[in-house]
Amino acid sequence: MSPRTLALIVMVGFAAVFTAPGCKVINSMSGDTPERAADAPSVADAPAATSAVPAAAPVVTDHAMKPELFVQAVAASDLLQINLGTMAMEKADAQTVKDFGHRMVTNHTAIQVIIGKIAVAQEISLPTEIAAEDAPIVATLEGLTGDAFDKAYMAYMAEQNPKILAMYRWQYDNCTDPTVKPFAMQTMPIIGTHARLAEALNAEVNKEAIRLAAEKKAAELQAAEDAKAAAAAEAAAAAAKKKPTQKKPPAQKKPAGAP
Repeated sequence: MSPRTLALIVMVGFAAVFTAPGCKVINSMSGDTPERAADAPSVADAPAATSAVPAAAPVVTDHAMKPELFVQAVAASDLLQINLGTMAMEKADAQTVKDFGHRMVTNHTAIQVIIGKIAVAQEISLPTEIAAEDAPIVATLEGLTGDAFDKAYMAYMAEQNPKILAMYRWQYDNCTDPTVKPFAMQTMPIIGTHARLAEALNAEVNKEAIRLAAEKKAAELQAAEDAKAAAAAEAAAAAAKKKPTQKKPPAQKKPAGAP
């Protein structure tokens, strides 16, 4: 498959993707680049809202994957995102979360089709079931509904999508495969949009938990600074006590007969 053919498949595939009402259409020409995604405000950890969510297994710590491993990782990610997005459409309380789930299903279904064509052309076997390390989050979200689902799902999405984006970015910057590199280049802006929207929605549905977490973190930092200042003052006082006092030299007597 030539790079030109692949690029055409990618553009046609995403042009055919429709999003739910109220969601902006995603495509590689919309300006939703990963660089803009990186400009989104940072969201603090929200332990109070995400206590029901198991810690996310890292996608890959070292993103320097060979093209075939990247293709397999993308396919595994697609399976998970489609599964969780379908749940969001059925279980979420907020319409914005339902719409986000719909967006994830439609976009990752399109990606799944394209990555499948690449896999066939390069004779790469793809996973057909949810990865074992992703099973805990699937099981957890299956047991939630309504607002509790919204909080847990969006917290996980806000954590996971930047990891997926980093995986694409490495291929964008380093891959030389004539088929995989164009795919990464065309698809990375889509993943960047997912990361930005997930962070924004997480900030919305977990607003109170994030505020409390931020206040707690600020209080902990202030307490650490106060403890450091108190320790420094105590050390200075102790050093001052140990410092020997300087005695004045005795006054010299004038010799007898001196004026």
